[in-house]
Amino acid sequence: MDSNSSDSNSNSHSHVILFPFMSKGHTIPLLNLAHLLLHRFQNLSITIFTTKSNHPFISQYLNSHTDSISIIDLPFPQEIPGIPIGIENTENLPSNSLLPDFFMSTKSMQQDFERELQRLLPRIAFLISDHFLWWTSESASKFGVPRFSFSGMSNYTGAITGSVLKNRLLSGPELENELIMVSDFPWIKVTKND
Repeated sequence: MDSNSSDSNSNSHSHVILFPFMSKGHTIPLLNLAHLLLHRFQNLSITIFTTKSNHPFISQYLNSHTDSISIIDLPFPQEIPGIPIGIENTENLPSNSLLPDFFMSTKSMQQDFERELQRLLPRIAFLISDHFLWWTSESASKFGVPRFSFSGMSNYTGAITGSVLKNRLLSGPELENELIMVSDFPWIKVTKND
């Protein structure tokens, strides 16, 4: 790379959108990525989407970058069957059995998300959103914004989860705590709760 292109890159301003899933195990790796991006690139601003009750944690975690990062709160759905009103993070769910309903309920945030995206255009370079927020791909495509899917899970966890899903190991009448051998990894046993 010649010095002219390097100089022009340092003078241009980029704006990145991050949208972590509402679970600290998913949020923290994406916030670490925000730190790395700001450390690596000059003239970068980041907007993070979250919900009102998750805002304080994100804000505290990023307190050293308040000049480069803004946070936009989106309303979280309140009428999810089985989930008490006000629960906006997986760590507060009364049972792991409610995770699928929690995942699916985030889709109702799409309209508010798109309204905010439109307000931020045309400055957005790209969007990085958690893979559990699959519908953000539709929104990004609608506005011509490149979207990258982010998974904070390790390869190990992904391989085990993939094997369990592929082999439909926990789709039967198993009890919540019944140990099931993972077909592709016979030395590993999991339960529905796992």
